Amino acid sequence: MSTLDRYDICVLSVKADEPIARRLGESIRSYRLPANVRLPDGASDYRRILYDCGETPMDEKVRADLDASRFLVLICSPETRSNPAILERLDRFRETHGTEEIIAVIVRGEPIEAFPESFIEKKAVQHILPDMSVVERIETIEPVAADLRADSERRRREMLRYETVRITASVLGLHPDDLEQRQRSRRKRAILSLLVLVGVVCLAAAAVFLRLGLIAKAEGDIAEEQTRLSVSIARRTIEELPASFAGDEQALAYIDEAVENARQSLAELGLDELLDTAETGGGA
Repeated sequence: MSTLDRYDICVLSVKADEPIARRLGESIRSYRLPANVRLPDGASDYRRILYDCGETPMDEKVRADLDASRFLVLICSPETRSNPAILERLDRFRETHGTEEIIAVIVRGEPIEAFPESFIEKKAVQHILPDMSVVERIETIEPVAADLRADSERRRREMLRYETVRITASVLGLHPDDLEQRQRSRRKRAILSLLVLVGVVCLAAAAVFLRLGLIAKAEGDIAEEQTRLSVSIARRTIEELPASFAGDEQALAYIDEAVENARQSLAELGLDELLDTAETGGGA
């Protein structure tokens, strides 16, 4: 890596594609390399990412940022194909870096309508016909590109993870398939560890619930006795309070209303049967 490189990747897109450009950039930045991966260049990195999504005219700062970036990741969509700001930056990067360090990522549209025209190569190819005659045809060769087109959010996340690995591998000079296999192995180990953790948590929860069940059983008798005493107190209050104010008709009116409200509240709590039992059973 040159000491002049300030960025590992410049993510270039039109303004409309800025959200997905930043999403891809953050996915790459947060990617963790599997253990024991040996880099061809020990000084290589992939997490210093620059975003250029403003479509502003190219000035000295833009040129300096492009020159200081090792790779250019171009977000391709129909708006990209003939955008002057994008094409100007592409030309600059090709002049200073060549084409090997440009990674195309298609996010919308078909390749023929999303890639800049300079990305699509037209090549004369000779074909042998059944009668052994040879004809020459012009064929369109599209570049190999990362693909983030998807029809659902779930599929979009899957493709983002996959392309993150491939782009990171390219930036680090690794073979994408090798890094993807390591990534799958790491994911399997993570899932296995999670399953083990869930199993331990479930066993612990089962032990806690068993303990609580035993405690609840022991406390159930206490709770039943507390309920019986509470009902007894309520019964005596309902019976004795009116007698205490037998000579005060105004007080009795308020007490009768309060007693009736109390009975309704007990009925709503499901204690009306217990109250009836206490009242007919002689109380405490």
